[in-house]
Amino acid sequence: MSLIFACQDVPPAPWIAALGKALPEAEIHVWPDHGKVEEVEFALIWGPYAREMKRFPNLKAMMSLGAGVDHILEQVDRPMHVPVVRLIDPGLKTGMVEYVLYNVLRYHRRMPDFEQQQKKALWIERSQATPSERRIGILGLGEIGLACAEALNRLGFDLIGWSRTKKEILDVGCFYGDETLKPFLSQSSILICLLPLTPETEGILNKATLAAMPAGSYLINVGRGGHLVEGDLLDALNSGHIAAATLDVFREEPLPKDHPFWRHPNVTVTPHIAALTLPQTAAPVIADIIERVRAGRKVPGMIDPAVGY
Repeated sequence: MSLIFACQDVPPAPWIAALGKALPEAEIHVWPDHGKVEEVEFALIWGPYAREMKRFPNLKAMMSLGAGVDHILEQVDRPMHVPVVRLIDPGLKTGMVEYVLYNVLRYHRRMPDFEQQQKKALWIERSQATPSERRIGILGLGEIGLACAEALNRLGFDLIGWSRTKKEILDVGCFYGDETLKPFLSQSSILICLLPLTPETEGILNKATLAAMPAGSYLINVGRGGHLVEGDLLDALNSGHIAAATLDVFREEPLPKDHPFWRHPNVTVTPHIAALTLPQTAAPVIADIIERVRAGRKVPGMIDPAVGY
């Protein structure tokens, strides 16, 4: 059995070492090397490689290196009979929770205001709310959304969440379906986008939905760049309706140097680093997926291509 590591802009050496420990019997190839085509059973993919997997007749699964799978599903010329699996990596989940907590607390404690004051040498105290007085909206209640909700709940925040299908989560006011999206947004003083990117969620953060949020609210987008209509956010920021935004994902990456987000005083840009899939924590997960697929057992993270997650 062999596995192909086909991951754009990802240094392969740490992955080969970690996968070698977790899968001592497997041959591991780094794309474009692939060894004997008939021996390739699994592929670990990040980037535009899914269509290349058609050459392997015994391929059993394509695994996405990150939480998102849109880079695989959007390639309609991929081998459609091969299952797509999203890695549920504990290291990635921890990183995402850290990023979300940091940015929620940064806005909750009004740190951008104090950063601006420091530039002007202004000593001004500002009002402060308790966590229970701050309603946080989580857009997307998948595994990572649930982990973020649990962490925010421990700090005492008032939590609501929205998903496409009905969910019941302890201590989270749950909304679901298109008809509840704007009522949900209207109560979210800090909105965290953790949705998968699907045709239904493309452009979900737009002029109408941003306008539905409370005046002076904050946005944290760690979903996908395709969720956000960038010009609509700039308009909402410039009008003051959205106080500030933290963006980790963009429609074009790397973000072009002339993009206005770089220089906007109320936008924080990070280079798609909210959570990285770590070789040391992901390799055992990959080994477990391979074992389950080969044994015909249920695989966590298996994607339904019809819905995109």
